[in-house]
Amino acid sequence: MNKILIFIFTQFLFFPLILSAQEDDFSLFSGSPEQPSVFYGFVRGGLYGTMDKSDDKAYVSSAFSDFGLKAEIKDNIRFKAFADIRFRYGTEFLEPVKNINLREAYVKLNGKFWDVTAGQTIIKWGRTDFSNPTSKLNPQDYISRSPDAEDMDMGNLLLDLKIYPASFLSLQAVAVPYYRSSVLLIDPLPLPGWIKINQPPPMITSKNMFSYGLKAEFHLSGTDMSLSWFNGYDPLPGAALTSFDLDMSGSFPSPSAEITMTPYRIRNYGLDFETTAGNFGIRGEASWSIPYKSYKTEEYVPLEELKYVAGVDWMPGEWHFSAEYSGKTIIDYEVPAAESLIGTEPDLAKLSNLLADPEFDMDEYVRLQVGSFNRLYNYQLEKTYHSAGFRIETDLFYGRLAPSVLALYNFTSRDLLLMPEIRYKPADGLTISAGGDIYSGRKGSVHDLVKDFMNCVRIAVRVDF
Repeated sequence: MNKILIFIFTQFLFFPLILSAQEDDFSLFSGSPEQPSVFYGFVRGGLYGTMDKSDDKAYVSSAFSDFGLKAEIKDNIRFKAFADIRFRYGTEFLEPVKNINLREAYVKLNGKFWDVTAGQTIIKWGRTDFSNPTSKLNPQDYISRSPDAEDMDMGNLLLDLKIYPASFLSLQAVAVPYYRSSVLLIDPLPLPGWIKINQPPPMITSKNMFSYGLKAEFHLSGTDMSLSWFNGYDPLPGAALTSFDLDMSGSFPSPSAEITMTPYRIRNYGLDFETTAGNFGIRGEASWSIPYKSYKTEEYVPLEELKYVAGVDWMPGEWHFSAEYSGKTIIDYEVPAAESLIGTEPDLAKLSNLLADPEFDMDEYVRLQVGSFNRLYNYQLEKTYHSAGFRIETDLFYGRLAPSVLALYNFTSRDLLLMPEIRYKPADGLTISAGGDIYSGRKGSVHDLVKDFMNCVRIAVRVDF
C-alpha cells in the first residue's frame, strides 16, 4: 500500500513541473541573471534558574550560548532556497549539551499556478493560537530551553506541493517519508530505579513510516477556511511495555520494567476557519483523530477523540488580547482498568495480595498501568476535557518595551501554565528578555509530574545581525 501511495505522490507532485516546462520552455536547472544571497542570524545567551525543593535553594538548571545562521537565495520568480542552522553549547536540565541542528534546509520551486518545496522544513496547519489539533506534520520540542516560543517547532524531511487552480482555492499535498518524534514534556522526568524508558531515535527511516497530508484552503469574502486530512504517524509516540520482571527472592517483590516510546498510525480529519467581526478576529478549529490500532490490545495507542477550539483576539491601540477555549471528547470512553505506572507510588502490600491470587496476570496488570500512563499524558483519563487560554501583550515606548502574560488552564485536570515575560530593546538588533514558566497541577497530573524541572525563571540576551 505504501509503495502505491509513494508512486501516486511522485506522479502528482512532479506532473505540474513537467507540464510547466513544456508550456513555458523552462528548464528547472536554468538560473536567473540575478540570484541575490542573503545571510543573517543571531547570537544569544541566557540561563534558566529554578528551586531545589529538597533544600529550597536556587540553582541554574540550564544555561545556553546559541549561534543561529540563516541563508536565503532566491531570484524572486522561479525559486527560493533557505537554510536555518543552529549551534548550541551549554547545559539543559543539568546535562551538558553541544550540538548542531539543521532546523530547516529546503528548496522551493515556483510555477504560474503551483509551487513545490523539498527538504527539511516546518509546516504548521491550523489557525488558532494556543493549540492546533489539525497540525500533525511537524513535531515539537515541548521542553525547549529557549525564550523564543517558535523554537519549539521542529522540521521534517518532506515534499510539499501547492496548486492554485482559482483565486479562492488552493490545494496542498505533503509527503513525509520518515518519522521524527516530538520531544515529550516527560523526557527529563525522574523515574523510579526499576523503570527504564527507551526514547525513539532522532529519525526512524523504516520504509513503512510513510505519512501524508492533504488540505484544501478556501479564500472567501471575509473568511478563510480549510479542510484537511492526515494519514500517518502522530508526532507524539506512546509508551509500550517491552519487558517486565518480578523478583520474588526478597522479603518484598522487586519489579523491573522497560518501556519503549513507540509511534502509532492515525487518521486525522481537520477543519479550521478565520474571520472578523468588527474589531475582533475569530478563529476556530476541530479535528477527529482515529488510531488504526486499538488501545485495548496495544497500550501505547490512545483512544479515538474529537477536539474543538474557538478563539478571539482584539487589538485596541497598542494592546493585543487573545482568548481561546479548547475541549475534547473521548469516543467510546472507558474508565482506566489500573492506575498509571508513573506518577503513583507502588503499593507493595497490595501487590503482594494480588500475587496471592493464582489467576492474577501480573504482566497484563503492568501493561494496563502503562496504558493508563498514556491516557494521563494524552489527557484521556476523563470522557471530556475543557480548558482555556488567555494572553495579553503590548508595546510601550515606541516598541522598546514589550510585556506579556500567557495563562493556560485545564478545568478538568486542573493543570495550569503561567508564562509572564518582558522584552526590552535598548538598541536596534539588541533584545533583553526576562520571564518565567510556572507549572502547577493536582497530585498525579501531568503538570504535577513535571513542575520540579520545568518551573523556572529565565533571562536571555540576543543580538540579531
